[in-house]
Amino acid sequence: MTETIVLIACAILPAYGLRFDLGPLPTTALEIFLLLAIVFLSYQIFVKKNLPRRYAPPEKADKLFWTAAILILAATAAGIVVAPDKRAALGIARAYFWEPMIFAGLIIKARPDPQKIFNAALYGFSLSAAAIIGYGIFQYFFPGLIPSAYAAGHRITSLYSYPNAVALYLAPLAPLFLASLFTIPLAALAILAIILAQSVGGLVAVLAAFFVAGLSFRKTRVAAIVAVVFVSAAFAFAPQLSGLRTQILMEDWSGRVHEIGWQESWAMLKDHPLFGAGLSGYPTVVKPYHTAQGVEIFQYPHNIFLAIWSELGLLGLFGFAILFIWFFKTVLKRNTLNPIPHALKLLAAAMVAILVHGLVDVPYFKNDLALMFWILIAITAIMKRERGMPR
Repeated sequence: MTETIVLIACAILPAYGLRFDLGPLPTTALEIFLLLAIVFLSYQIFVKKNLPRRYAPPEKADKLFWTAAILILAATAAGIVVAPDKRAALGIARAYFWEPMIFAGLIIKARPDPQKIFNAALYGFSLSAAAIIGYGIFQYFFPGLIPSAYAAGHRITSLYSYPNAVALYLAPLAPLFLASLFTIPLAALAILAIILAQSVGGLVAVLAAFFVAGLSFRKTRVAAIVAVVFVSAAFAFAPQLSGLRTQILMEDWSGRVHEIGWQESWAMLKDHPLFGAGLSGYPTVVKPYHTAQGVEIFQYPHNIFLAIWSELGLLGLFGFAILFIWFFKTVLKRNTLNPIPHALKLLAAAMVAILVHGLVDVPYFKNDLALMFWILIAITAIMKRERGMPR
């Protein structure tokens, strides 16, 4: 049953766009499903104690993982306390941290079959990605469906309100789709959708992820190296790519806007180093540092590390740093007992996409992205059980 819940969760991630009020509280269709899933899993695990004996329980000695989780949760509490708007901060803490982290913890606690839980997530992600890619391509051929702000540039937005959201969602999933013959076509279509959304950051992120995936497998290692040499040469010398080169090197107006945001964020964080701006507090706290005319203040600085520092302070930044160390230590460690070692390599590529894209955007602070992130973390934790695999 855990596998079915994970499959549905991954399939309906874009449903966070269906928003409504439940009494005095704003909520989303995704959150309602998530809360119901948390209640059901809690009942199965703690009341019925319906846990398979074939798989080992979570490793209590995994100090890095649990230390990171505790630090991040503590940082969310601090982020609420210092936030200018406590109500907004509580909503962010609930939707982006507490609920996804509890859901991930329950998935780990449920002791699912590693192969089945990975496949459930893979096919769930493939359903949501197919919907996003399909509607995005439909938009491209019927540009009247593109929001007016992006119609002139012919940039698809798919089910979202802005183009970069397409890349933020698809870039981490594209390398995962290499895991199965049934989902490999989606990997190519995901890249196509990112190109049609004209997200340079997303394109660089997904190419970096594919390069990491190629290096991870002995049969594709040489091809990956040849490909990166070819792409680098084309990027450096092909005159047809001069516009793309300007964008990647951040020499255009968008790059300048990013630099201004980073400078203002750094100035703010130097004055608020310990706690940052608090959850959802960035637009308010950074305002006195904003001097650039004609440049808007964004909800978050366009850098995942600055965003985490601003939202969660140094405690949260330290917690995420430990989590990333735990993650890459796990996926890079040779595990002969793991029946699907290729999955760990593709999970590593997915995380590379998140981090590379995070250099110029914020691939976490969104309902669907936060839950996606913690599902990937949970699957990694399940596969880590070196002495808990099927015998």
